[in-house]
Amino acid sequence: MLIINKKEGNNNMTINFQTIGISRELENILEESRITEPTPIQEQAIPELLKGKDVIAQAQTGTGKTLAFMLPIMETIDASQPYIQALIITPTRELAIQITNEAKKLIPVKDINILAVYGGQDVEKQLKKLKRGVNIVIGTPGRLLDHIRRRSIDLSQLKMLVLDEADEML
Repeated sequence: MLIINKKEGNNNMTINFQTIGISRELENILEESRITEPTPIQEQAIPELLKGKDVIAQAQTGTGKTLAFMLPIMETIDASQPYIQALIITPTRELAIQITNEAKKLIPVKDINILAVYGGQDVEKQLKKLKRGVNIVIGTPGRLLDHIRRRSIDLSQLKMLVLDEADEML
């Protein structure tokens, strides 16, 4: 397991997303958003996550933590398999929406199905989408527990689990 606590800036060596294991297709999408170089947290976390290692990372707001876990998820998801392969748990509805929006920017390359599950949303719509097949679920603990109790969510084939803002959830 790698523990990253990165607060300082990047070193002088220029590194791009391909050099840390991200496909050219995803890098092109990042470039459209004017993201051309990985941040220090991305530079350290992405290669380890792509190797399948567990990572605990801490960095200040605005340092690119979401992409640090979302890019490896996008690289490892097999979109042809209609089951949940990645689960991102976040403490708030607002953060779930923010992460979902970031993920949706990346999915044109992979044709991945994403579902956000949080309170205040129509559960029936979530149930229908789960039955059609979802690759990534982004949700809050309360709504995820609701789906687990209903037995509407199957996490048995999960490849990646992200606890975003884990300290807040604890």
